[in-house]
Amino acid sequence: MQSLKPPALSLLAVLLGSPAMLSAQAPRGSLTIDRISEIKYPTDHAWSPDGKTVAFLWDAAGKQDIYTVDAGAAPVALTNFPVSPETLRSDLTRYEWITAEQVLFVKDGTLWTVNTATRTPRHLPGFEGVSVFTILHDKKQIVYVQKGQIWINTLDGKTGRQLTHLPADQRVGAISVSQDDLHLAFSVSGPSEDVAANIPFNGDRVRVYRTTQTSGYTALMSIYGGEHVVLQGGGGAAGGGGGRGGGGVQWVVLPSGPAVLQQETSPDRKTREIKITSLRGESHVIWKDYDPAWWSPSNSPKTVVSPDGKWVAFVCDRTGWPLVYAIPTDATSESQAKQLSSGKKIEGFPAWSPDSKRVAYDNSNDGDEMSRFISIADVASGKIESVVKDPGVSIDPIFSPDGSTIAFSRSSVEHPLEVYMAPAHANAKIIRLTSSMPAEIRVADLTPPKPIYYPSRADKKPVPATLWINKNLDLTKKHPAIIWVHGSGDGQNYLGWQPGSWRMYYAMDQYFAQQGYVILTVDYRGNSGYSRDWATGSYGDAGGSETGDVNGGADYLKSLPYVDGDKIGVWGLSYGGYMVLQSLVVDPTLFNCAIDVAGVGDWYTYNVGVSTRLGGNPSSNPELWDRSSPVRHLDKLSRPLLILQGTADINVPFWETLKVVDTLEKLHKPFDLMIYPGEPHWFRRSYVLQDAWHRSEAFFNSHLMPGETAAAISENATHQGK
Repeated sequence: MQSLKPPALSLLAVLLGSPAMLSAQAPRGSLTIDRISEIKYPTDHAWSPDGKTVAFLWDAAGKQDIYTVDAGAAPVALTNFPVSPETLRSDLTRYEWITAEQVLFVKDGTLWTVNTATRTPRHLPGFEGVSVFTILHDKKQIVYVQKGQIWINTLDGKTGRQLTHLPADQRVGAISVSQDDLHLAFSVSGPSEDVAANIPFNGDRVRVYRTTQTSGYTALMSIYGGEHVVLQGGGGAAGGGGGRGGGGVQWVVLPSGPAVLQQETSPDRKTREIKITSLRGESHVIWKDYDPAWWSPSNSPKTVVSPDGKWVAFVCDRTGWPLVYAIPTDATSESQAKQLSSGKKIEGFPAWSPDSKRVAYDNSNDGDEMSRFISIADVASGKIESVVKDPGVSIDPIFSPDGSTIAFSRSSVEHPLEVYMAPAHANAKIIRLTSSMPAEIRVADLTPPKPIYYPSRADKKPVPATLWINKNLDLTKKHPAIIWVHGSGDGQNYLGWQPGSWRMYYAMDQYFAQQGYVILTVDYRGNSGYSRDWATGSYGDAGGSETGDVNGGADYLKSLPYVDGDKIGVWGLSYGGYMVLQSLVVDPTLFNCAIDVAGVGDWYTYNVGVSTRLGGNPSSNPELWDRSSPVRHLDKLSRPLLILQGTADINVPFWETLKVVDTLEKLHKPFDLMIYPGEPHWFRRSYVLQDAWHRSEAFFNSHLMPGETAAAISENATHQGK
């Protein structure tokens, strides 16, 4: 795939459909935008059945393949699929080990297999149109979804048998097999309808649609067929992940026989229930949480059944902090639950040992909410071992089949997310298995984020944030600054490379720091990486106090002697993009310029019904809904704005940007815009990443470093004219 080399362009031009602008100045170190776009991303690590090898998916800017790796060896590609010429992507939706030498996976709706020795993938005849699958514990049979129905077959494809006859407008989302291989649980989503969004100015030539879907259900059935049993209240049976089959429907073992675990969250997100349902459809709740704001843990609060089906590990914030608990699946009282740790910590990603006696999980430490370590708790004794204590962000541990080792994901200041392994005991020596960053990027050029707190404009409460100052920055002079506002509302920043969807923005913050900007990243209230009080602090006040948190960051930067208070920019993605727009209308002259990436403009159109953060529906508090929707106040916009969004965005639909754009046009407000056809919420393909980041850099430089920008553009234009 060729890298996009954007030509010079007037910075006053509207960017829709135009080539990308030149970066305004040459990189001052080894980080370049092209190199950043080449950073790979490993996910879904899984042990081989013999415990000798770890498999994982490795994404290279849209090209995804399966790799395996052993300690001390380089990763080996089991697949090497070319990207589609139509989409410039290649995706594998799911894989699973069958034996220590064979992996099964889905690509483009077809089931494939690959041998670790020959590394030559082949598709399995008869398994076309497969979207979901799971392997029975006997490793001889497969249950899968084909053309909307559940089938069971042997791996050679010779004994296929249809198990369900669901209506054509229903869709199976996850399948789980009971420990005795005799029963199935599966989730079904209800019918959906595409409704044209009401955007009159868009005309009738190109229409934007909203997909509405009725609630689904969870069902049980015998592996031998027959009618399935629909579980009452099963529409929210998410389980939190970790079940066999890659979904949230999990099986437990009761004295009376197999049963299924359901985790349900109420529509207003105030109540969370963990309940067990028998094969006869009889349910009982073993744990219930209620919060008058909303049930807040969202930092991978997986609810996971132990391999023997007799315990459930889950995350709860009753102490005021999200901690890991365990409770027997046959519990008759919440008093039987065990709180596995204590303190002012954030915990998540619980995973059981094969013998169902220990739980591994990631955790922060008291007073260090921006790091993640890994601990293992013995459920019976309550003993906790600190396994991974190295500074950084270590998450998602999984035990090897014999329980002696864990594989996990880890990032740090020195590198992005990588796959690691370590012995499953205290003070383990960690072993790095992958290297995802281009070798040309020098670790010495990376800037360590520094944790800070500053007072919010809203109420002077301390706002957690990170400050980035490159070691080569001359602190005797004043420099421009950029505030980064992450998305999701309930995420957080770390003292290391972002392990999730904002990783490329972390990379760009590193690049901007190298280029001479002071960087501030903000964990406004509503972030789940801190106490329950902070996690729910924006309830009923979206766009209010949290905007004071972001804008207070500009006040803090202006107090620094090495920051030019008249040269501060802001940018954000998703909810962060919303926060950018809200900041611009709340205090129109605070920032010198801003970039909105796929931000929500109007809660009335984004939330058709109920908004958790706004505390209800529009009729319950129309003044709040109006105040919190920046598109209704864009007449106050007075600073340069760049908008970026992909048309395939399912997180923040494209119509949100269309509405912002139309409003700005009607108000005769200037703005810059770039639309990326087919791109999702988190930009992924390399040419899109390069184009978006070159535009962003040139935009910031033109408004925050005008003298240097003008000279650089002139020099580049002269060079191209030769």
